[in-house]
Amino acid sequence: MYKKIFIAVDNSRHSDFCIEIGIDLSRKFGSSLVGCHVYDASLHQRRFRDMEKGLPPQYQDENVLQRQRDLHSTLINQGLKLISESYLDVFKKKCSEQAVPHESLLLEGKNYYEIIKEVNRNRYDLVILGALGLAAINENVIGSVCERVVRRIKTDVLVVKNRCLVGKVVIAVDGSMSSIAGVKSAINFAKSLNTKLVAVSVFDPHYHRVAFESIANVLSKEAGQVFRFKEQETLHEEIIDKGLAKIYQNHLDRANRMAKDAGVELDTVLMDGKPYDKILSYIKKENPSTLIIGRTGIHNTNGLDIGSTTENLLRLSPCNILLTGGNLEAKPDNMVDFSAFRMPVNVKDSTANSQEYQLNKNGSLGMVKSDKKKCNTAGIKRLVPVWTQEAQTQTEKIPSFVRGVVRKKIEEYAQEKGYQEITVNIVDEAKRLFIGKDTFHNKYE
Repeated sequence: MYKKIFIAVDNSRHSDFCIEIGIDLSRKFGSSLVGCHVYDASLHQRRFRDMEKGLPPQYQDENVLQRQRDLHSTLINQGLKLISESYLDVFKKKCSEQAVPHESLLLEGKNYYEIIKEVNRNRYDLVILGALGLAAINENVIGSVCERVVRRIKTDVLVVKNRCLVGKVVIAVDGSMSSIAGVKSAINFAKSLNTKLVAVSVFDPHYHRVAFESIANVLSKEAGQVFRFKEQETLHEEIIDKGLAKIYQNHLDRANRMAKDAGVELDTVLMDGKPYDKILSYIKKENPSTLIIGRTGIHNTNGLDIGSTTENLLRLSPCNILLTGGNLEAKPDNMVDFSAFRMPVNVKDSTANSQEYQLNKNGSLGMVKSDKKKCNTAGIKRLVPVWTQEAQTQTEKIPSFVRGVVRKKIEEYAQEKGYQEITVNIVDEAKRLFIGKDTFHNKYE
């Protein structure tokens, strides 16, 4: 799993936690450790120059100043180097006592910049970094070095807030590639560290409710008649709320299957609300040792360094946080990885009432499993039905924030019925089945 681990060392309390955790992971995974400390002698030299004008008159002679500069530079360079080497000696001693393969690295320069450059230059599997450093004060929730490094590297990062990795580990699952990478890491943690795993998934239907209320407050009477607000609200409640719950439960089901295949027990929790708020409340209640979460979520686009939910939890969560999936390329928001979950589609024939199929990336339908007698449609391949221009035009009048979900439901209905083309009549059939004949007002007909 993690074969080469980078550990930032600065002699702080959190740095000691990092060393202990790194040694524990090394013993479990057979990893080699690289302890690194960065010191900045040039900073002190600049400060000395800044203070020269305030020195007493006897020190203002240029020859005297130059001697003082040279003396200060020598003392600072040698002193900082000796202190830094002492920090790394602590790391080396602890590793040697546990017979853990290790090496130390002393760098000079700006701390966060040199760490980023070193991690990006070499192929580390994991970076272990204290949430706070030597300069931390009580009001800090995360240090500036930690935040800057986390944002600028793609390697998995374990941000350490306490020394414990044993106990419960919580995985935030949203179906993104990063969260799936987190599930894989959690499974390895569970197998090696004997930790209990809980996957949590949070869907947020509340934004759309707030949007509806906002729309209602600004629409004129005439616009309200065109928009048919009440009908649209019903459409939202019937399709979006229930649909989101089903999608996120599917994400949890996939995580559960992955754990089961690896012989690991996994509990799952589905919640609705603001994701970071619900996850944070759960963490404070359950007190896990570690939260594993993807750097970015399901709405990531290429170039995003860290998602908003991850950022909030990184700052506010009291437990250790493992950020995963940084090396995965994002997909555009409108692409859905259907292989991430199984969608039940009823296909009736003469020998079975229903069968469960998996919708593949290319739109074809492949059988997943059957608890009944094999039906005649095994191995069926169905492309996503083609929309006629008239049917597309009919759905164009649906508000944009629900249009995609409605079209998806109509496509699923057409697939279930075996239709190869979606016409206006099929749209009418689907809308009567889902939300009643009158929910789509006559403007859509």
